[in-house]
Amino acid sequence: MSVSMVVLASRPADWTHEQFTIWWRGPHADAARVLPGLTAYRHGAVTKDYDNPEAPGWDGHAVLTFADQAALDAAFASPEWKAATAQTKGMGGRRIILITQEVDLLVEKSDG
Repeated sequence: MSVSMVVLASRPADWTHEQFTIWWRGPHADAARVLPGLTAYRHGAVTKDYDNPEAPGWDGHAVLTFADQAALDAAFASPEWKAATAQTKGMGGRRIILITQEVDLLVEKSDG
């Protein structure tokens, strides 16, 4: 079963939403997409926060998918991981990082 790292993040106080999205999809994505064992990498820029429409609490999310926990652990131990995370040190903003096991709920359940 595949394992994903889900990241929910807000921008540093002195950045705009657009600056953060450009950085995340540009230089940061360039550093992250080379992680060993990465099988999928998706990013979403927040366009509406239903809980806080006047001042969204988050700017985007990313989902990085690996074949299994061992592949994710190997990525975490890699020099590529160190390089990707070095970009975020001292940026400010907030983040939540979750490790998940995903199931595609649109795939029809088999009876046999």
